[in-house]
Amino acid sequence: MAFQFASSVPHDEMIKELWVNRMIESGIKNFEYSCGPFPPVRELKQRIEFLKPYIESGAVSFPSVHMPAWYSSEAPAQENDFERNMCVRRFINFIETAAPLGMKNLTIHPGIAPEGQTLESAITFLRKTLEDLVPTVEKYGMSLNLELCPRRSISKLPENMEKVMKDMPDCVGVCFDVNHPNEYWRQIPEWIARLGKYIRTFHISDCDEFDECHWMPGVGVLDWENIMKEIRKLNRDFLLIYEIDFAGFRPPVSQKREMDPRFFFRALKANMEWLDTIGK
Repeated sequence: MAFQFASSVPHDEMIKELWVNRMIESGIKNFEYSCGPFPPVRELKQRIEFLKPYIESGAVSFPSVHMPAWYSSEAPAQENDFERNMCVRRFINFIETAAPLGMKNLTIHPGIAPEGQTLESAITFLRKTLEDLVPTVEKYGMSLNLELCPRRSISKLPENMEKVMKDMPDCVGVCFDVNHPNEYWRQIPEWIARLGKYIRTFHISDCDEFDECHWMPGVGVLDWENIMKEIRKLNRDFLLIYEIDFAGFRPPVSQKREMDPRFFFRALKANMEWLDTIGK
């Protein structure tokens, strides 16, 4: 069993030479390309072209890509075939365009139950969307990982995730975001054990007792000793993706300047090294 650590980086930063150079200097090789809203296809292609020399030289690697979330607020679970099929087509187009990044994992948000639909209906149609994406995912040898998401998300509770995952092919799994159980944060080790057979990747960050914060592990309330113990008990190789808000590494608002990202990546690397030692 071995952990592969990665850091999520917003795609707006990925096209800045300073950011890429600091990423390389940090010694963190693996990154999750995080999109936010759907980028125009032409823009996505340009960004991939910018990154291609770094990828081909082995300086950076993208074992995971976070699929765009803007269109997935409700559409993946829509019972309206037109809306849902349009969502599927946009996801397929995105996957095919982003494939040169070489990712083996795709993180996808489930969205919320659309207005007028029951949770059970939303789960049924979300499953259809995931099944419709399977041929494309299998074509590229990827794993499509449904993220455990907070608040009103379809996948907030483990029992809902189990219903979505039941009898899914092996190329569909779970991205367990430890920052998302919100008020159930004390139950994270239990949830990891419960969903263990479906988990392919983890999103790693800390929070307070109320909502996601995307803090560095050790800053908030999460019990990292027991979280890491439970992950180790699964006895498989995992990609642990740090999803940290860079805002904590910016100068005070009164200072009109940008902070060099080397401080962010330095702290990130040290935290990864710490996390790799605990829970044994």
